[in-house]
Amino acid sequence: MLAARDDKTSPAAETEFDAAIVDLVSRDVVEIPPYPAVALKIQALVRRQDFGLDELTKLVASDQALAADALRCANSALYSRGSQAVTLNAAINRIGASEVVRLAVASGLGAQARKNGPLVTLKRQVWLDALACAALAQELARKRGLSAEEAFLCGLLHDFGKVIIIACIEDILEKGRDKRARPAEAWMALVERYHVELGLVLATRWKLPSLVSDVISLHHSDDCSSAESPAMVEVVAATDEVVALLADETWLSSEALGTVSALSAPECELVSRVLDRLPGFIASFEGTAPAATGGSSAIASKTPEHFVTGPAPVNFPVQVTINREIRQYRATHIAPGHLTLNGPSPLPENVLMELTLRTASPFTCWATAKLCWPENGGYTVLLQPFALNGGAATSWRELTKRAVEAA
Repeated sequence: MLAARDDKTSPAAETEFDAAIVDLVSRDVVEIPPYPAVALKIQALVRRQDFGLDELTKLVASDQALAADALRCANSALYSRGSQAVTLNAAINRIGASEVVRLAVASGLGAQARKNGPLVTLKRQVWLDALACAALAQELARKRGLSAEEAFLCGLLHDFGKVIIIACIEDILEKGRDKRARPAEAWMALVERYHVELGLVLATRWKLPSLVSDVISLHHSDDCSSAESPAMVEVVAATDEVVALLADETWLSSEALGTVSALSAPECELVSRVLDRLPGFIASFEGTAPAATGGSSAIASKTPEHFVTGPAPVNFPVQVTINREIRQYRATHIAPGHLTLNGPSPLPENVLMELTLRTASPFTCWATAKLCWPENGGYTVLLQPFALNGGAATSWRELTKRAVEAA
């Protein structure tokens, strides 16, 4: 049974929230999303081993969200083989039946992670991290001779307790009297305290194999020798470190990845290559472009200075694409890790979007919005690049250098 913890170092360590969470868990009334129904059906079909591609395609097509996700995913850089898959049948043939199973789980859980609420931007970030970890764990496991399918699910679910605890907090906020906004760091401190326990509740309700439960409970531990597969725990822990680096670094070279002690030099090179293809894969699960966060947020607003100081002025058009929806903005300032845009509409925070920077030497990259506010009859958006690598990283560095020199 959980015990409320008195963490005076954290602003979010307030008795009412800790006590309310402990009460929900102790009474076993935490709301756990159901295991995606279409994923169960696909798993049952694939286990038969005598199914046809048309039969699998029909089942995927029965879930509109999954069908759209599968088609986008098949055409992402992680799976693309040059030509575009224009039909669902071609997309599933490219992805493969076993991978469709885990994509069905990801698609189903994504709907839960994107649900609107006063902490929706936190849920979006947690979900983005989960997809990144799943894709990286899949490739690292394959490199180490482990099951890529199991690694994907372990990476996807190892921190899903965070989504559940955030949903619990949103429910407590809705029913309670204290609806004060708090810093994101304060809410995340509360989430960190309970996410492992809530992840294990999910594992129990879903009757997940011990492999997944071990990863959920031990991926933060220095000793995973008690796990059914210590090697799998180590894979997820390593990819967890890489994803944490992505939150702070604009680009990750194989040298920078060398700070992850569990990765060998060849594995650093592998992860670096996967990072090039990662954003498109994650964006495949964003669904329809969400609205920008409204005034009901329980997250205290930050100022632009919290993210970046001393940006250099720039002036060039930027095309922003969110789930094939194209919007036009103008870049106003740039810094090594941020870009400020101005345009006619707000952009949702912590949603992965593709940018086409129409500079003298145009290039494309990915970013997430960290702040958005009304200004000068439109909206100003502060964006942070995501997983810049290769040519995009070089172009970004050169653009920033020129802007600083010209300022």
